[in-house]
Amino acid sequence: MKPDPDLDASQLLTAQEASAMLGIKPATLYTYVSRGLLHPLRQSNRKANRYQLDEIQSLKVRSSVRQGSGPVAAAAMRWGQPVIETAITEIEAGGPRYRGHLATELARHPGRFENVAELLWSGLLTDGPQTWPVEHMQVDVARALEAVLQQGRTRPRMMRVFSIVATALGGGTLAQELRMGSTEHLSRQMLFAFAGACGLLGPRGVYAQAQGEQPLAVHVMQAMEAAPTPALEQAINTALILGADHELSSSTFSARIAASTGATLHACVVAAQATHQGAALAGGADAAEDLIDTLQSKADLKGRLAEAELKGQRLLGFGLPIYPKGDPRAAMMIKLAQTAPGSAQTDLALRFVEGVTERVGLHPNIEMGLVLLCKAWRLPPRSACALWGIGRTAGWIAHALEQRLAGFTIRPRGLYQGKR
Repeated sequence: MKPDPDLDASQLLTAQEASAMLGIKPATLYTYVSRGLLHPLRQSNRKANRYQLDEIQSLKVRSSVRQGSGPVAAAAMRWGQPVIETAITEIEAGGPRYRGHLATELARHPGRFENVAELLWSGLLTDGPQTWPVEHMQVDVARALEAVLQQGRTRPRMMRVFSIVATALGGGTLAQELRMGSTEHLSRQMLFAFAGACGLLGPRGVYAQAQGEQPLAVHVMQAMEAAPTPALEQAINTALILGADHELSSSTFSARIAASTGATLHACVVAAQATHQGAALAGGADAAEDLIDTLQSKADLKGRLAEAELKGQRLLGFGLPIYPKGDPRAAMMIKLAQTAPGSAQTDLALRFVEGVTERVGLHPNIEMGLVLLCKAWRLPPRSACALWGIGRTAGWIAHALEQRLAGFTIRPRGLYQGKR
């Protein structure tokens, strides 16, 4: 029970306050501590322990949900309490664990996205780096994207692009999909097509069909027409792996809802993509990139930090509640960004992130980590969103498959509050 200087005093409760919030006696509170349900903290300037507000609120919701309280069960959707059983990903202070393996460790070894995707889908982790043969596509993906290409956008919305690709590839029914006998084939095919769609971000702005048996990260580099180096390949693999899954995020929940109704694999991914493009997810990565693009001088840096202080908790790209001490995924990507060739703007961006943490007390989220990684390695604009979408597709597929095996339709009830 060591003191934690990073915690805001307003987020700490006395034993009496914690007991009152839980509706229990102090003796019961200490029983919760002994069972490991609560983790009291000792502050250097106080003799008595303090309890974290979010941990008390979390325990209160869990207790009420077990008792079957409808309104509190509904509140669990907001507080992030478990509502669906899963064996895919667990979130802890060190970041997500994919089937028991810490994502940050997987990024170091085996360090290949294909290995992690197969782990999410099958539960098996192979030690040697995996490479997939390019999957044949019966659909002309480039033609399917003609409408997007004709718009002449220099910065296409990549989640929309991926949705068009997935829709074009998935023209069959669920029965036809199952008769094929290999969802892994369809999964790899989608990922290759998404990698090729990254060509829209490159200098020529065209779809680039994957060629040869190479790592998916290399296909992405080639599509973007980025100079291939082992260090850049490692950076892209890291981004794909760390973004692959985050338990029951909003977009993943959408994929599971679609899967529970009997939707095809492609439809499940499209449902997830539609949700993922929102401002709280991939749309936030685009917004974070736009913010970083405004940093052209020290004066810009000073101004953006002043604005950040005014926005406080509403600052996009920072302050993910589930990681009060910082998102480990973002931290790892920022370290990789610091080893990249970089630029004057990258240096300003890194100083901006440090300044927000020091002056506002907010740590960067995965979207800011992705943006800094892509900026530092000089990838095209909107690459952060693209890499997140490709990586997370592996997780969406895993959850869709798991939901199918669960065998029930996700259909929560609404608590009506209107006129009677």
